[in-house]
Amino acid sequence: MHQDTQGLRWLRATAYNAFAVGLGILAGLLVVVFAGGNIGVALSSLFLNPIRLAGGVQQIFVLFVMFYSMALGIGLALKAGLWNIGAQGQLLAGMVMVFVAYTYMAFLPAPLLYAAMILGAAIGGLLWIAVPTILRVKFGANEIVVTILLNVVAFNFGFYMLSGPIKSPGTALGFPITKVLPSTFQIPNIVGGVPITYAVPATIAIGVILYFLVERTPFRVRANTVGESPETARYAGISIPRVMTITMLTAGALAGLAGATYIMGYRYELDIGSFSSNYGLVAIIVALVGRKHMLGIGIAAFFFAYITIGAQSMAVTVGVPYYVEFAMEGIMMVGILSGAYLTERRRTA
Repeated sequence: MHQDTQGLRWLRATAYNAFAVGLGILAGLLVVVFAGGNIGVALSSLFLNPIRLAGGVQQIFVLFVMFYSMALGIGLALKAGLWNIGAQGQLLAGMVMVFVAYTYMAFLPAPLLYAAMILGAAIGGLLWIAVPTILRVKFGANEIVVTILLNVVAFNFGFYMLSGPIKSPGTALGFPITKVLPSTFQIPNIVGGVPITYAVPATIAIGVILYFLVERTPFRVRANTVGESPETARYAGISIPRVMTITMLTAGALAGLAGATYIMGYRYELDIGSFSSNYGLVAIIVALVGRKHMLGIGIAAFFFAYITIGAQSMAVTVGVPYYVEFAMEGIMMVGILSGAYLTERRRTA
């Protein structure tokens, strides 16, 4: 019977992930070739445009914050053997709750309303994941299926809210959109003129705190035991429902916070276009590439934020279909999951 050491497993998994990421980038470049585009221009757009185009650096850090926040929760749930595929829905719930608080709690003083908007976003994400958490813990339901379905529910819930409860009055042709948040309720930049908001250090701080709470305490052992061997966890007296509940609810709250940082730190308004992103899928890839490690996820989040902006720029510059970004990310996802399967199979062989 052959079993790898932990170090070898880590190196092998890292190699699989790097190969999957490279394969995804290669797939995007092949689309360029088949579309008759210039491969040199494509490479330049993919790797250089994110930092040389106006607004590129700001968008990198906006996506970094979103990916890191969502992927932290996804990685935490993965440690307990749970797949949160609903980060996109939780993100949308957080965005909506920012404007619910802004609209219906306007009687509060500005500082309290500001805090209520951020807290409301976290609560929105937490409530959105509460249903699959209860179904999983109490009834053994498959959290993958439930969280995916709730993504669809979140889209329709958001559309309903935009069409009435949080809609800006007087919009042309009744277009579903909110008011624009005034500067008082926007997350300010760290330094004037530098397009990096306080959401960046705040999210990094959350990652560091989770690192010490999750990676440097007995909770890491409990979560990993629940994820890898529930029978062993029961024998050791570990409360499986408690571990699952903590990890899932934390994941939902972090995804909701990502929605708050996106709205209050960059977009400042909410419309139906905000619901068409695939950020939740990317966050899953980020969590897997980061090896479920609270700090490793941060490095992966920055890389994917950079590549995402580069892929979007490449599509515009070279003139290839916009969905080249989705194709790249999808191939990366398949490759990473295949690598995880092969690593686990080798470990148990």
